[in-house]
Amino acid sequence: MSSKWIDDRINDMYSHVRSQTMSELKSKYSDLYFTMDASENTTPKFPTVYMFFDFAERQATLDGGVINSVYMTCRTQISVKDDSSQGDPTAREVNAKVRDELCKLGFITSGGALPTKSGDVKLLIANYQRIVGYNDPLII
Repeated sequence: MSSKWIDDRINDMYSHVRSQTMSELKSKYSDLYFTMDASENTTPKFPTVYMFFDFAERQATLDGGVINSVYMTCRTQISVKDDSSQGDPTAREVNAKVRDELCKLGFITSGGALPTKSGDVKLLIANYQRIVGYNDPLII
């Protein structure tokens, strides 16, 4: 069986989280931006939500049977410009909405969100995981 379904699921999950988060927070954060491309050469917008999905295929049983599923991880990075006292609350609010949407899709958090700083940008990094099956209905 082709593994195109995995790419389709990743795109579905990304689109769901992006659209739900944007619909709730875009009026408050007009420059809210989502991407799955870490190497974009565009002018940074803040806040930015970078989502990275990774997976390990789980396809065989001990008796040789086939299971079409993957162990999926998702790492999110919320970036905000650290030019005011609003940076940290903004990152936490955006992270909370992204976390809520990923949890609706069956992900569980893997530890807490890690705050860090890179130059004049604050980052909030979080990790999520779940098993995704070929026939799982992901979008609620």
